[in-house]
Amino acid sequence: MAHVPDVIYGNRDFRHTPEGTRRVYNRTVKCSKWLLAAVVTTWVVSGLYPIGMIVQRQFSWWPSGVWLAAFSLYGVAMALFLSMPLRTRGGYFPHLLALIQSVTALLVHYISATYLGGTGITLGLLVIIAGEVPFILRPAGVWTWVAVQTFFLTAAFAPILGRTGLLNVLGLVVATGAFQMFAAASSMLLRSERDSRKRLAAAHAELLTTRGLLAENSRAEERLRISRDLHDTLGHHLTALSLQLDVAARLSEGKVSEHVRQAHAITRLLLADVRDVVGSLREEGSVEVVQAIRAMTLEQTDVTIHLDLPDVLVVRDRDRADTLIRCVQEIITNSIRHSFARNLWIRLERPADGVYIDARDDGRGATSIDHGHGLTGMRERFEKNAGRVDFNWEPGAGFQVRGFLPMPAGT
Repeated sequence: MAHVPDVIYGNRDFRHTPEGTRRVYNRTVKCSKWLLAAVVTTWVVSGLYPIGMIVQRQFSWWPSGVWLAAFSLYGVAMALFLSMPLRTRGGYFPHLLALIQSVTALLVHYISATYLGGTGITLGLLVIIAGEVPFILRPAGVWTWVAVQTFFLTAAFAPILGRTGLLNVLGLVVATGAFQMFAAASSMLLRSERDSRKRLAAAHAELLTTRGLLAENSRAEERLRISRDLHDTLGHHLTALSLQLDVAARLSEGKVSEHVRQAHAITRLLLADVRDVVGSLREEGSVEVVQAIRAMTLEQTDVTIHLDLPDVLVVRDRDRADTLIRCVQEIITNSIRHSFARNLWIRLERPADGVYIDARDDGRGATSIDHGHGLTGMRERFEKNAGRVDFNWEPGAGFQVRGFLPMPAGT
């Protein structure tokens, strides 16, 4: 893949450009803060009673040390998991953190059951994990994880089975399993809602683009219809009138002949004006690209879009204007659907020889990408108009699109 050199685009870093920044109010961010507070509170409350027993020296020294180590390790793993951006929760590390939480939670509960005579307060730790795994696993994996946790939880209740009875143990296990299922289902619903909102935002951006192009096509068709009507009606009548006046000028004499010739000259002038109007109406209308791009970014999404655009960018070649608009649309759609980005920066420059586009996001990037229909179509559109486009990506460094579209004189 040929890399477009920096000398073409310049080395300007526009990621912190204040102009054109669209601030986004995200309800999910606010909601997630409340969920985070609930998770941390549950973890703290789960440790209050056992820690109180440790302070009162109800634990012997080594079980209390193991319990504190497991409880602390659980908290560290939980904090790391929750602090990871969603776009990075795709490798083995998040799964390892969730596994550490499960093992330490079961160990904490086993020690509490063995040395504190049984307590259900630490069961909330398993519910927290059930609420986390839907963000890293598919539904089948989530339910399997919950089932395995519940199975080992039954074994962790073994030390108190003789004291509390089988029925009480089964009640606690079933109740804990139900709470885990509720937490997992809630998180799966939240993730589904977030994905649906992304798909809706991408579809809305595409709809806005299509609506603008259809409106421009309608205007072009209306101009063409008017030009045909002028040519077929007024143009033909003026031509016939000009011919009749020419004949009248040849047959008349004196002052009458002079007035007829003047009327003939006016008719020819009017016919020339009509032809000029018809010709101008048949010309393809120009497209204001900046206005179309700003219309695409009106929809509020999880991605904050930073625009660095000229005040006006009128492109008279409709195919080239469509190439630029569709390119920006594909960039926005990819950032919303695939990149897990928080910010997207788009810059357009219009020197004398063409239009430069530079766009990047702060998403998860990739080790490799599949050039699907969107990226392939973008490249084909640029190459059709003698332009070029280049895609750059790195894991954790986002995705970048840089392109140049030449503009012939007068476009």
